[in-house]
Amino acid sequence: MTAADSPRRPSLRSLAVGAIGGLLNVTCVLALFVRGSYPILDSPTQLAVLALAGFALGFVALFITSYTRLLTPAVGFLAVLVGTVYLELTTPLPEWEELGDYVIVDGPTHVSSYAHTWYVWLSLVVVAGLVEFGLRRGYGVGDGRLRNLPSLPFSRRGLGRTVGTAAGLVGLATALLVLRAGIQPSASVVVVFVVATAVTAIPLAALLSRGLVVPIALFALVPYALAVEVFVTTDSPVHILLFGPYALVLLVAAAVEYWLRAKLGGWDGGRFANRQSA
Repeated sequence: MTAADSPRRPSLRSLAVGAIGGLLNVTCVLALFVRGSYPILDSPTQLAVLALAGFALGFVALFITSYTRLLTPAVGFLAVLVGTVYLELTTPLPEWEELGDYVIVDGPTHVSSYAHTWYVWLSLVVVAGLVEFGLRRGYGVGDGRLRNLPSLPFSRRGLGRTVGTAAGLVGLATALLVLRAGIQPSASVVVVFVVATAVTAIPLAALLSRGLVVPIALFALVPYALAVEVFVTTDSPVHILLFGPYALVLLVAAAVEYWLRAKLGGWDGGRFANRQSA
């Protein structure tokens, strides 16, 4: 890492931008809760926890963008937030009924799904930023405008730590998501964690170590599947286990891409491996 790449202390501007993102997220969620008369408004403790989590999501997304000049964390977060607001405003309001100690809802509750799964969006924000970093730094796409980020290539330990952290976040978020959805048996959540981590780690490692882009392109189905699980799916989330076979597909895609690029174009990893491609 060069002196120019060395991270600096966060500026007040970056912290302020992050705070704006957090407040924006909390404001939108609370406003939609009030509009739909969500029962969580009667539970100050749960509401406070969700507000803190929502603030953290918005803060992290916009802070990363302001601090590093990576665009995808902020763009991705705002896209999901705007999409949630749009869904909530264009679908019928939920109707609530009490049955003993239970609350029965009739109708969609998109904002509740979004707010309660903040950890999914947070993990995807981190992965999106890492992918953008790899593409811009490795292929020289506006990398001169990036700030407070390391240079390539990563050391083996650095690569493992970076990929492992990001993939582990997705694995943990997916595990929490299927637990919330009531996967049975509950012990299978460990398998979900492993396959979700693997399906994220393979394309990230392929990109950051060799500049391979096909696995990353195919990985787009994973965030899509998670979004569907959050907003649409109501039955058992056992289909998330398909991430396991899909991880093998991504591994094969990485091997094929590397072989073709090395064979036909003389690709040897370029900046990702500290070499210049032929």
